[in-house]
Amino acid sequence: MSEIQKASFQELTLERLYEILRLRVQVFVVEQECAYSEIDNIDFEANHLWIDDAQGLASYLRVTKEDEGRRIGRVVTRADARSNGLSRQLIQYVLAATEGPWVLSAQSYLHDWYDSLGFSQTGSEFIEDGIPHIPMRKEVG
Repeated sequence: MSEIQKASFQELTLERLYEILRLRVQVFVVEQECAYSEIDNIDFEANHLWIDDAQGLASYLRVTKEDEGRRIGRVVTRADARSNGLSRQLIQYVLAATEGPWVLSAQSYLHDWYDSLGFSQTGSEFIEDGIPHIPMRKEVG
């Protein structure tokens, strides 16, 4: 199991923030060819969790508190670090270390993966920034 690190926005170093934003833009904007506003004000209120490997930032997600529960978002893994269970480790950590319920908007092709983590679809598929997503939720317990 890889070491999970976490920080509030205020605790992030400039170098770490840059790495996080670079990874998110590389995957969500460049790789997925999705032009959208990646830099949002949600980061200010989020808890940021990540795993490093020998090449640097390997996997990342953020968690925010909402009325309906904790929102898990921006789940991302560097292309050469995928299929190593890093995102699963991060999500399992969030589920164990925070109070639920937990909600997320999953890219539709990841439905079964999130289902394997205990999330259930809570609504119809929708398009967000040109990509099909589904709302999902995991109850406490």
